[in-house]
Amino acid sequence: MSLSRDLAQTREFFTSRASGWEDRHPDDDVSFKLAVDQLRLSPGDAAVDAGCGSGRALAPMRDAVGSQGAVLGIDATPAMLHEASRLGRQNISVCALGDVGRLPVRDNCVAGILAAGLLPHLPDPVGTLREMARIAQPGARLAVFHPIGRLALAARHQERGAHAHDMNIDPDRIGPLLAEGGWTLELLDDGEDHYLALAVCNG
Repeated sequence: MSLSRDLAQTREFFTSRASGWEDRHPDDDVSFKLAVDQLRLSPGDAAVDAGCGSGRALAPMRDAVGSQGAVLGIDATPAMLHEASRLGRQNISVCALGDVGRLPVRDNCVAGILAAGLLPHLPDPVGTLREMARIAQPGARLAVFHPIGRLALAARHQERGAHAHDMNIDPDRIGPLLAEGGWTLELLDDGEDHYLALAVCNG
């Protein structure tokens, strides 16, 4: 399978940083849990971590949906999924290699989707948001999340040479992007030390 230029660059960027990823960001567990809490998942629900990376959100997702629920983590970087496996995350959920623009999930079945650190790496955010809306139940919730402030994130991307589309999460842009993708923005928390855009599926 040939990769798009953006996907190939994203994979290259994260491959070199996958090993020990969470050791370099040790304080993010609490903020990830708080983001998952915003999805308001219930026992028996299905949930997706789109762009799951090392799988940091998978444990709180599993806790929320219980043993009868389903949790899928999907990421485009094999090295990140290897790190997730090393950390035992495959015992919590299914961790799959794939493109978030083509999710291996049937229509209208997911109650909550987390997109942590994802949108700045998407050249076509609307297409991916529509794909997320396809798998979402009516009223399902989407959390676009970063455990770092938006401006600090952009500075980090620039410093590290990441090929990023940081304008995707600009406060003036995120609402229209979500709307075009089939979601209604409910909450925007553009904090100095975190970012959360919470949306509800229109389907």
